[in-house]
Amino acid sequence: MRKPSESYLKLKKATDKILSGAGLVVLSPVFAGIAIAIKLEDGITAPVFFKQKRVGIHKSHFMLYKFRSMQTDTPHDMPTHLLTDPEQYLTGTGRWLRKTSLDELPQLLNIFQGDMAVVGPRPALWNQYDLLEERDKYGANDIRPGLTGWAQIHGRDELEISEKARLDGYYVRHLNLFMDMRCILGTIRSVLKSEGVVEGGTGARHMQNCNKKKLLIVTNHSYMLYRFRKELIQRLMEDYEVVISTPFVGHEEDLQELGAHCIETEVDRRSVNPVTDLRLLRTYKKILKRENPDLVITYSIKPNIYAGYLCGKMKIPFLANVQGLGTAFQKPVLSDMVTVMYRTALRKVEKVIFENQANAQEFKKRRILSEEKEVVLHGAGINLEEYRYHFYPNNEKIHFLYLGRIMKEKGMDELFGAIERLRKDGCEFVLDLVGFFEEEYRKKVEQLQKEGIVRFYGFQEDPRPFYAQADCVVLPSYHEGMSNVLLEAAASGRAIITTDIPGCREAVDNGKSGMLCRVKSADSLYKAMKRFTELSRDKREAIGKAGREKMEKEFDKNQVVEETVKVITGNRSKQERGRL
Repeated sequence: MRKPSESYLKLKKATDKILSGAGLVVLSPVFAGIAIAIKLEDGITAPVFFKQKRVGIHKSHFMLYKFRSMQTDTPHDMPTHLLTDPEQYLTGTGRWLRKTSLDELPQLLNIFQGDMAVVGPRPALWNQYDLLEERDKYGANDIRPGLTGWAQIHGRDELEISEKARLDGYYVRHLNLFMDMRCILGTIRSVLKSEGVVEGGTGARHMQNCNKKKLLIVTNHSYMLYRFRKELIQRLMEDYEVVISTPFVGHEEDLQELGAHCIETEVDRRSVNPVTDLRLLRTYKKILKRENPDLVITYSIKPNIYAGYLCGKMKIPFLANVQGLGTAFQKPVLSDMVTVMYRTALRKVEKVIFENQANAQEFKKRRILSEEKEVVLHGAGINLEEYRYHFYPNNEKIHFLYLGRIMKEKGMDELFGAIERLRKDGCEFVLDLVGFFEEEYRKKVEQLQKEGIVRFYGFQEDPRPFYAQADCVVLPSYHEGMSNVLLEAAASGRAIITTDIPGCREAVDNGKSGMLCRVKSADSLYKAMKRFTELSRDKREAIGKAGREKMEKEFDKNQVVEETVKVITGNRSKQERGRL
């Protein structure tokens, strides 16, 4: 578990002392005004402050201060959410104090004394053993509790205990100045809007979700799901409680921040070991029984087959997504086996969403699926706000960009063969490689780097700066569902050279927004890249602009999300079947 920086913790403690001391002085008139209001309502002898034993750093105890907002006969050490009708205990002034969060102001004294921080997990009651136990899982009991925190701005009283603890753990793992500023700014917004304040409301969000149907998403890659489907998930959460079964390989915390509940599920994407797959089948069965979803959506081959088969057996409505056929349909024996498995799994599927027409036709040809169950959409679409048009660069040399896994099936042999011919021709260019490489290509990449025609950047979380500096994006792939790289490149205003295959050709108007070459042909790829180097800068820029226009017209994420939701919710008419 990642621990916070010791140097930042020291700086944070010193800053907290300065800020709380200044706050006590500056806000002293507010303190006096609130004290007078409490006395006027409850009498001169009524206490102004409420003291309660709370849990501090490393589960030590301290006395927490608040302005008293409840009647003096309220049970003292009972969490508010365990009180029967907690509203009955609130005083008139107390109700206003709670709504504005001004009842928390005396905790500035706790911060000044060093028991608390401005930002941190909210201090638990000494007897809130369930919360303390959950926080132990995330190391959230090992830092000073705070006046406000990450959980506070993501639901406050609405959150269940387990969700509060998970959010506290997220804060601990990401504790730095930027995170603290996000919490402070989020608190200001929440206080102004009175968000998340529900008396006795621990778990209120869960109660709200009880009124929604439950949607289970089953996938094999949390990173890819968040990267390309987050807008769809946000839209679905308007109507569904969303649960996601996925391996945790990145962005799982971001998915949970969206409001989804994530279940870590190990999926070996490449294995054909029947023992491993049988274990996955059992895992999916347990998840389906426990979650009891109203609808299931699956992505990629193993979730499609194994979760799809179980949904059919358990009579759970489900939709499958085919994001390309991959190697499973390239090898004869494996292809026959996968065909039979798909036929069995998709027997009771409601709809199968494809990213290109050719993949849908392949399923039809193999008699996996009847035509009325197929829907072809424009992949995941492209977020045109995230991927804005970039003005065309003034590079001294042509910058070709390859972004993706550096592996044989992405056309690496053809790409390296093409650039070596371009070099012999004396073309002025450089190839930027962004992505992980398979070990077999290590020596080749290192050699081309030494020769000065390749610059290798490894995997990059944000590809947009690389699109911005590129003249042309090259993807000589053997097979794709719908290439998100090509959509991102075109949206950024960059020309494309790619193979004439399903999942790539759809992103290009050949000769207008890019060029198509033959698959597995280094010669065809070389000729396309050669032609591009001979174009004027104005022509290259015009090709990129045409790509942006195509994305705006055909692949806008908002449009694709709404079309997908129509399919999922079953609101499409018979006339809308087929290609949208």
